[in-house]
Amino acid sequence: MYNITSEKLLQQINYFTNLVNRQQHNSNSKDNEIMVSRAQGHLLGLLLMKDGLTQKELSSQLQIRPASLGELVDKLQQNGYVERRVNEKDKRVSNVYLTDHGRKSANEVMQARMQLVDNIFSGLSEQEMEQLSSLMSKLINSIEQSSGENIEELRKEHHGIRGEKGFPGGADFFRNHQRER
Repeated sequence: MYNITSEKLLQQINYFTNLVNRQQHNSNSKDNEIMVSRAQGHLLGLLLMKDGLTQKELSSQLQIRPASLGELVDKLQQNGYVERRVNEKDKRVSNVYLTDHGRKSANEVMQARMQLVDNIFSGLSEQEMEQLSSLMSKLINSIEQSSGENIEELRKEHHGIRGEKGFPGGADFFRNHQRER
């Protein structure tokens, strides 16, 4: 059902996406000391909430292949953000822990993410954000259903959309955890 309003909405969504990407880029550029990818940031955020997870648990939580997780942990370990320790109960298993440097960096990354989220949605009330989220879910479901692709695989590829609240490493998850402390 093509009409002027739907064309306008598509243009607005594209422009909004570009603005968000710019904001993220500008936010990342300000903190040159913290050079982590989005996937690394998710892993650091997850460890910040629950330090000492096994690589199998991390792979499951982040929904990435064990081999990909291994590479991710290797890079973070090389840069001094995390360390692997042999599991005391099962010597075949390694647990991943944040180093002091990693904990400091993870907190900085999450603070920057919270600021970014606050800036992006500052013009909306809580009710409007819930309404927007509901509408976005409808749009996403509609596009997924018409795509003919494997929906679960698409969702796994895009770690941020899994249909559950409090995605590990996300700003809301971090903000809620900070309140619990």
